[in-house]
Amino acid sequence: MALINTLGMGLVYVGAVLIVNGLWLLGYGDGKDVAILNFLTGLITFLIAAWWAFFPEASGGSSFNAAGTLLFSFTYLWVGANAWRGIEDQRGFGWYCLFVAALAAPTGFLVFQAGDIGLAALWWIWAVLWFTFWVLLGIERDEYTSAVGWYTTAVGIVSGAAGYVMAMGAWPWA
Repeated sequence: MALINTLGMGLVYVGAVLIVNGLWLLGYGDGKDVAILNFLTGLITFLIAAWWAFFPEASGGSSFNAAGTLLFSFTYLWVGANAWRGIEDQRGFGWYCLFVAALAAPTGFLVFQAGDIGLAALWWIWAVLWFTFWVLLGIERDEYTSAVGWYTTAVGIVSGAAGYVMAMGAWPWA
């Protein structure tokens, strides 16, 4: 399976979890219910990253692909754990999101240089998303909860749609 198809499979679940997490931020859903999809998405993206990291000849992946994907894996595993346990103070996770945003922005540039304009755009909208989670959770600016919830939902729709196109082999930059 080509690297972009595998990425697409993971991004379908990333899209789904972002939609669910966005709606959860907007007050729709229970933490333990949301945790299940976060754990599943974290596991799926972790397995993809492991395949790329440890079987690059078979997967077409690289350590760079694996490292970027692990940023997603750990994000969803952490969200799932916090949701399951009902953690109120998520400042630590918020600061992790700032770290991820700082890595996602230049990753978009590197992907753009490699010629995948669509994936570069995704990395940049994800960088903004992770930055908004830092604002919401890291520095506790609760007044932005609704805006972050809607943005998360919109990014989920875009990510899921892009993942679907990648998975079916129609990504124009592959």
